[in-house]
Amino acid sequence: MQYFGRNLRNIVELNLDYNNIASIGEYICSCFTSAYGGQLQIHRASMSISCSLVNFSRNIKVLELALDSSAARVLPSICGETLKVLKLDRVPLNFAWHHFRYDIFTRPIVFSQLTILDITFEYKDAPLTEVKIQEKIASGARSCDQLCFPALRQLYIRNCTPDCDLLYTDLPFRKLEKVYLFGNIDNIRHCSRLKLTWVRDLSVEIHAPEPDQTAEVYRVTNKLFTDICIGRTASLLFNVEIDPELIRWVNLTKLEVVTVDYATICKLLARLPNLAELIVHYLKFSTTLYKGFAFDESLYCSADPLTAWGEKLATLKLFEFNNDCSFEVKLDGVQALIRRTSALSKLFVPQEMEPYLAEFIDAHKDCYAHLANIQLF
Repeated sequence: MQYFGRNLRNIVELNLDYNNIASIGEYICSCFTSAYGGQLQIHRASMSISCSLVNFSRNIKVLELALDSSAARVLPSICGETLKVLKLDRVPLNFAWHHFRYDIFTRPIVFSQLTILDITFEYKDAPLTEVKIQEKIASGARSCDQLCFPALRQLYIRNCTPDCDLLYTDLPFRKLEKVYLFGNIDNIRHCSRLKLTWVRDLSVEIHAPEPDQTAEVYRVTNKLFTDICIGRTASLLFNVEIDPELIRWVNLTKLEVVTVDYATICKLLARLPNLAELIVHYLKFSTTLYKGFAFDESLYCSADPLTAWGEKLATLKLFEFNNDCSFEVKLDGVQALIRRTSALSKLFVPQEMEPYLAEFIDAHKDCYAHLANIQLF
């Protein structure tokens, strides 16, 4: 280790993956970072480091680090102006951006070449209270308006905190190609401060809201997917029961849901005019909505079998079904669904269902011309 830690003079890229024995992995990571951090252009480490390095290389272009409270305190100075990709994991809530000010006179901190910023904060069950947030702001602990990302194109934020500096930074939103937001509904609500109207691709993943947060979930998501401009890509991963009557996701283009009733899917397709892709995990059929072993379409659908839903829905992915009903009921349900989705071109279903659907499509494509456009996967 001492040899490798001193004598590989031409190293400009360092990739350090996780070791099952954490202490060994962190030791190796710290040794290599201390030895070569001053000459690297690319540094990736999946664990926190504690090194003797004072400054990272002024030529650093890609930096991926896992932090914790102790590692963040001893983080070497980093030249933000040369970075093109910055990914920080397990970022403590008290993290400060002064590590990216290469000298004490640099103000504001400019990431002039940074195109991808990916930041994951430590998850905390007890978020800062509004009083504590205001105290931090008043004390100047937050470097408000001291960050600049003129070239940013992709932004990923997980477990966003209410006093995150990025929420108070003038980001180039009209140039952003992708924004990904992950967290509980409180985290997502904090991110609603961002001006996301013109983002080309917005993805939101909401993690397990509490029952008493239902109203807030719909308030926040309705605002997000109403404000974003039509023609942009807007996707949502939703892992709780949906009430179609409460949604106003008029500009949503992609939806992924977990454990959802067939009747809810039917209502959703009628209320999401711009939906282009729907992904469903564990589609279920309520036992009150089918008779014996036969699917009763009239209980789900209008009397007119030609009434179309999801006029822009091109991709439908049905990955799993619940096991509370027969295969015949599931098959009939999918057949009824695809008869009404006139724009459908890609259909993903469990392998055992494919030959039956292929036979159905071939037999009915003269009556429903759009069925001929469907590819099965």
